[in-house]
Amino acid sequence: MCDYATNEEIGLFLEKAKELISRGRYDFVPRHKNMQSLAAHGLTIRDAKEELLDLRNGDYYKGPKQDFDRPGVIWEFRRDISGVRFYIKVKIVMENGSDILKCLGFHKDDFE
Repeated sequence: MCDYATNEEIGLFLEKAKELISRGRYDFVPRHKNMQSLAAHGLTIRDAKEELLDLRNGDYYKGPKQDFDRPGVIWEFRRDISGVRFYIKVKIVMENGSDILKCLGFHKDDFE
């Protein structure tokens, strides 16, 4: 599995991810770093969901890559939100017989 995707692959992933969110098949993992970063920038989990729905090919950072400790393939994005660059990590996994989008990371980008 490569670390970088084509524009077509990114577009297909985002299409599937947004469709899952629209159907309510979405889980924001409330990790401490995610929740702390949202609060520090006046954002809510609902705001994070809206930002995911607005992701574009140009926000792509890297992926797909195999998750090292759980099943699934990780996609990473970077997006400017109110002048702050955020790092976003998501994956689509099978849960209870159907796909769900999991947002694993949503915090100020400290990788720059």
